[in-house]
Amino acid sequence: MLWHRTQLLRIDKSVIIRFFIFHFLQNRKEYINGITIYNNYWSNILYMGVIMGKRIYQIDSIKVFAIFSVVSVHFLLNSGFYDIDIESLLASIGTVLRLIFITAVPLFIMSTGFLMGEKTLDDTYVTKLGKVLLIYIVVSLIDWIGHILILHNDFSFSDALFGLLDYSTDSYGWYVEMYIGLYLIIPLLNAAWHNSEDKRYHLYIVVTSTILFFLPSLFNIFGKILPDWWTAAYPIGYYYLGLYFKTYLEQIKTIRVKSLLFYSGTVFIFLSILTLLKNYGGIFSWTTQNDYMGYQPFIVSIIIFLLFLKLPFKGEKNGSFHFLLVKISNMTLTIYLFSDLTDSIVYYYFKQFVPNIEARFVWAPVIVCISFTMALMLSFSVEIILSKTIFNRIRGEKS
Repeated sequence: MLWHRTQLLRIDKSVIIRFFIFHFLQNRKEYINGITIYNNYWSNILYMGVIMGKRIYQIDSIKVFAIFSVVSVHFLLNSGFYDIDIESLLASIGTVLRLIFITAVPLFIMSTGFLMGEKTLDDTYVTKLGKVLLIYIVVSLIDWIGHILILHNDFSFSDALFGLLDYSTDSYGWYVEMYIGLYLIIPLLNAAWHNSEDKRYHLYIVVTSTILFFLPSLFNIFGKILPDWWTAAYPIGYYYLGLYFKTYLEQIKTIRVKSLLFYSGTVFIFLSILTLLKNYGGIFSWTTQNDYMGYQPFIVSIIIFLLFLKLPFKGEKNGSFHFLLVKISNMTLTIYLFSDLTDSIVYYYFKQFVPNIEARFVWAPVIVCISFTMALMLSFSVEIILSKTIFNRIRGEKS
């Protein structure tokens, strides 16, 4: 629900007082009962839960799951999964797991809609994109250096610089290219959403987005029935889904967990069987149905997002698990970009160690965890260096 319209009476007064004291007097990252309050300049996201005196750990969990799914789905890409016939048990399992892991990007965008649904255009909004661009540039250049020193690739410095412009220095940089455009239109998307508080109006936006971006992949299987010109704008549809779940979060909380699990499991089993029937006995068919604008990732993303929103996080959490959860959640973009380098290194040696594609599937959990851990460690190191140098300097100039 929208906190400024429906939740004011439930806000703890002491939380409000402490929030304004820390925010206006110190103007830097501080803590209120273990909850991080970020200053105006560097925060892309201000959790609505902070205003309510608590952090929404369910969204942190979704982001952590999504970043692990990124590395997992890239195993299929880098292991040769898409080059073999789907006939063995392990290949069939990989086909089903792909239904889950391909939701990584949709889940990130839905989380953005959930967290940034109140953003409006102000004097500093565009400049806040600077942190994303800085991380992209730094990680991409480290990626370039790593490919030269470790993998001995022949890329010149000029290639790396021009690659920054077309998002090819880091092959996973396409996400940043997409996010820049999405970030710039978020105030417009939010203005359209908040033009009315009528639920029917919000449903119209979500249904229209679904028809334009996702349903063509379903109805156009045997011929063009729905216009599919807008399908490439699928991030807008996922963004509005996340915003819808945020707006009607209180109603979502009333959904019975058992009912959600039953219907979610039934739908997922049906999609899994459908996917196996289509692909078994041949090479996996990558189509619009199972791509980001496809109805399959669309449905599974909704299922996963709703299931995570039902996780029983209650009250303030200050343990090591929650600290690690938040830490990884805040570094997902850096981890995502660094996984290009770690994937390249890991799979370069892994393919030599296990030349048979089918035999590689047994190693999937180990390889995914190695690449993810390496990307996490690199991200943690870079985030510390940037926070103690460039970010602190900019915060000092702002204060």
